Amino acid sequence: MREAPMTIARKKEFELDHKRWSGGITTQLAIWPEDADYASRRFDWRISSAAVEDERSTFTPLPGVHRHIMTLGGEMTLTHEGIRTRMLKPLSDVEEFEGEWRTTSVGRCTDFNLMLRAGFRGRIAPLHAADVTTLPSAPSEVVWYGIYFTADAKATIRYDGYRAELSQERGDFVLISYRPRLYGDVTLSLSSSSSIPAVSAAVWRGI
Repeated sequence: MREAPMTIARKKEFELDHKRWSGGITTQLAIWPEDADYASRRFDWRISSAAVEDERSTFTPLPGVHRHIMTLGGEMTLTHEGIRTRMLKPLSDVEEFEGEWRTTSVGRCTDFNLMLRAGFRGRIAPLHAADVTTLPSAPSEVVWYGIYFTADAKATIRYDGYRAELSQERGDFVLISYRPRLYGDVTLSLSSSSSIPAVSAAVWRGI
């Protein structure tokens, strides 16, 4: 069995690529396709984390982009003008919204983001150390699965007799690209002193 492509990036690598936005600093963790450029809004999907430094901030307009957001620490209340207001609990609540909505936030926090263009679907979720997670088996040729570590942890990835063991530190990121029809079920288990040592972002092609 051929090994699924896996990219491991350490926290120190991302520290060289922080970008400032209107309310704080954002760090790009992964983007597709390989020649994508977020600054020019040329991408299919993007995974990132941001530090919201201002008590009140306005989100950058992103027409045509479907967004998912989760807070990793701190407090955030999102208001989509004329639509709804919601307070997000850290490492728990996920808010989905459209990039063209006028969205403002109240509260300082760090967050985890997934951005999707039309033709792509996905989700973000916390990963609990006590669970064995089966990665999505979407009706798609390729699934991308990103793991962002919020604490030091050991990760075990298994599929079709293959086993990989990783030791990751807080702020590291792992991206796995796999073909559900080829690899079958892919599972992930985490060992850590933290009950929620990581968050995930899964992406696949879909309508």
